[in-house]
Amino acid sequence: MKKGIKYLLWTILIILVAIQFVPVNREMPKSDENKDFLVITQAPEDVQILMRNACYDCHSNETSWPWYSHIAPISFVIVEHIVDGKDHLNFSNWSTYDFGDYPNILKHMKKEIEKRGMPLAGYTLFHTDAKLTDERKELILNWIDKVSDSYKPIKN
Repeated sequence: MKKGIKYLLWTILIILVAIQFVPVNREMPKSDENKDFLVITQAPEDVQILMRNACYDCHSNETSWPWYSHIAPISFVIVEHIVDGKDHLNFSNWSTYDFGDYPNILKHMKKEIEKRGMPLAGYTLFHTDAKLTDERKELILNWIDKVSDSYKPIKN
């Protein structure tokens, strides 16, 4: 039995070392600041700070890669989360979305923040500045309401 456990542990160690050589793509495309959500909507500085801390690592081209994002298999999970997050919403490309979609995007953002679906709990575990206290949450939600109002059709 001891020999089998020893063999298993060595196998796991070899696999963990080997997967360190599997490349992951951490390249971020260059962004035009004029297409960015916070720039276009002229977000106040306090909202910008909160959103950059809580949202932009996964939902923009401004991802900062922590040290543990270079260690497999964690790196695989992190890259997958970021790719998925940007597929759903990329704040760096806000102006490329259809203008008619803005109200629904903002509504979905608000819903995710209200139900504490975003930012992800696993993310805030390692990024404490991303945690949205009730006060921070309220600040962002009120601002989203204000932005949403600017995208409502004008009635004649």
